[in-house]
Amino acid sequence: MRYPVIVTVARLLLGAIFAFAGFNGFLLLFGVEPVGPTSLHVPFMQVLVATPYVIIPLKATELLAGVMLLSNRFVPLALLMLVPIGLNIFLFHVFADPGLLLNGIVVVILLALLLYHYRAYYLQLLVSKA
Repeated sequence: MRYPVIVTVARLLLGAIFAFAGFNGFLLLFGVEPVGPTSLHVPFMQVLVATPYVIIPLKATELLAGVMLLSNRFVPLALLMLVPIGLNIFLFHVFADPGLLLNGIVVVILLALLLYHYRAYYLQLLVSKA
């Protein structure tokens, strides 16, 4: 499959966003101040951070999928892992923290672009009778 420059840039950017977010989340869990803007002032995020069995798998998934995208390995799988996370990021910023809504919009646009580019890999998942 041919890789246009825009797809490579989108893959690397989305990978960097999620690898950074996953790493930043683990810093927060270890008591280190997060790097960059966060939504920790929102009560829902405070509950998530205080719930290790939710935040640890979430941040591990973000970090793993981000590294997968950056290394160009298992990209379709990484995108499937990130779809529910990206959608939740977008909806969270729409309803709870509009100040960082641009982050959610960028994530959704990058995900949509990459999912469209890799759509051939997902066609077998849409078979009604197997």
